[in-house]
Amino acid sequence: MVITLRILCLGIGNEKDKRYKYIQNNVDPPTIFDYDYLILNLPAYMELSHMYRTLAQKRPEFDKFFENNGVCVVISEKRDIFYESSNYDWCPFVDKFKIENKYGETITFLDKRSRFIFENVTFTWNHYFTNITIDHTVLATNRANDPISILVPYRSGYCIFLPNPDKNFVNLEKLHELLLSRGLQLIPERVDAGNIVTLPSWAKLIASQRELSLLEKYNKLSEQIGKYSKFKQLYWESGDSLENLVIEALKELGLEVTKLPKGSHADFEVKLNGDLIAVCETKGLAGSATLQDLRQLLDYYTEQRDIEKRSVKGIFIVNHYRNEEPSKRGDPLTKDANDLMSKHGFQLLTTAKLYELLEKHWNNEITKEYLISLLAGNL
Repeated sequence: MVITLRILCLGIGNEKDKRYKYIQNNVDPPTIFDYDYLILNLPAYMELSHMYRTLAQKRPEFDKFFENNGVCVVISEKRDIFYESSNYDWCPFVDKFKIENKYGETITFLDKRSRFIFENVTFTWNHYFTNITIDHTVLATNRANDPISILVPYRSGYCIFLPNPDKNFVNLEKLHELLLSRGLQLIPERVDAGNIVTLPSWAKLIASQRELSLLEKYNKLSEQIGKYSKFKQLYWESGDSLENLVIEALKELGLEVTKLPKGSHADFEVKLNGDLIAVCETKGLAGSATLQDLRQLLDYYTEQRDIEKRSVKGIFIVNHYRNEEPSKRGDPLTKDANDLMSKHGFQLLTTAKLYELLEKHWNNEITKEYLISLLAGNL
């Protein structure tokens, strides 16, 4: 199935090229979330720093862009401020990292997906990322192992920050062409919704019964394979991507899920029996969950129980040792974390267990009532 992406290029490109929408750095950008793929050339905006504020006003649109599976590649730049507006204020997670303005040339790429970029384009660097408190993958570092290129899964999308290419037209044009033709290769594999084939009503008149029967079987199989592939990511995802995937999995199981606003201590709530509500926190971790990993859930649970006087059940959903094979993973909780869970009657649900529940659901081996009883801690 061929999908045509709506591509927006800010501060880089050619207005005559029909493959994308080109916006000069001195022109107000269109609605950001109207596009699927965005290339943002921050160095171009250094020439017109009064546009920082214009970009910053698009921050809510960038947030919606990522919420709707948007992919943004940023040709990054040193941090600059003009009348209290930064050239990074457009970024919805700007508070999750800091930028150190330093200069250098030595670059080491670490991620095989980015090889085609760093082997074909000449980069220098005039900044590196530090104090990163959001889930991310380092694509390249300087000689001191400071990240100069990172990939951030945010909400349901991705944001990739590349270092500064050498300032000559041919080099920048080469980078732009690579990003247009192969830029989506930088992100982890994502499963298509499925190769579902649909026929117009008139086409069914010229199709044989055998053809229609095979087509129906093919579509059912494609849908089933798509679900298995999609939710298999519960074994390795983290951050917002994992949270959204867990929510989709619980909805797939037939449960009523309410996602909480950003800034809430917990991630979402699930309706259980009667007036009992499960308050849930999701974590993707490189090891076992600690007391600190449970802090947000405990705060929200206590607030809802003691202040809001609601009937609540704390559920901690964890993808522990997410970089290890499932058979080699350690305990999901440290002893202190396990003691806290027991003290407050919290329920533990690993993402591996969640995937097993999905398989049983697809095979009609469990009911919604069983799931609710399991989450409520009654089994």
